[in-house]
Amino acid sequence: MTTESAKGTKRFLSVDPEKCVGCSICEFACSWEKEQVLNPLKSRIRIIRGPPFIQLATTCRQCEDTPCIRACPKDALHQSEETGAILVEDEKCDGCKWCLEACQYGAIRYDVEADTVVICDLCDGNPKCKEMCPEEAIDFVSEETDIAKAWVAASRKWIDSSEKLIRMAKGKEETDFMADSKEIMEHIDEKLRELFEKRK
Repeated sequence: MTTESAKGTKRFLSVDPEKCVGCSICEFACSWEKEQVLNPLKSRIRIIRGPPFIQLATTCRQCEDTPCIRACPKDALHQSEETGAILVEDEKCDGCKWCLEACQYGAIRYDVEADTVVICDLCDGNPKCKEMCPEEAIDFVSEETDIAKAWVAASRKWIDSSEKLIRMAKGKEETDFMADSKEIMEHIDEKLRELFEKRK
């Protein structure tokens, strides 16, 4: 078991904003693992995109005060003592979506077909999104400060990247941007091939 007990130090999935390229491989890996379809809309991890360079995967943070659990009027959610993951009892959930409103990370998805909600359950301690991420941007962390530091570093990187593109557009700077992009695309292609192999 990869995660630690919820009674001790919990660990949750975090995405390094400096490494995440918004490729959606994590979404495909999750939807295949959980639903046997390659469909980002069926994923329990989702990509958030914003201009000009912000693209980041987000999923359940297993909050200490669990607002989603407190918001549920049917007591359909509970936290696993073994992994710390928020689990859904489908037979109790009536699809009211109060938990969606309570989650500040947008980490809960409503399944229209099943009329219930789905939340990352950490794949029993071996999350497929982490395993398949081509840039190794997804990891287990135990402290919110780890995420805060990553965001500060990423903000600086986004500013630098923006300024670099402006200089490129003005013809004032050569860059290895294309070489870096080629390497990223090769990583993504490798993981996509691996995903499609699983379908056979």
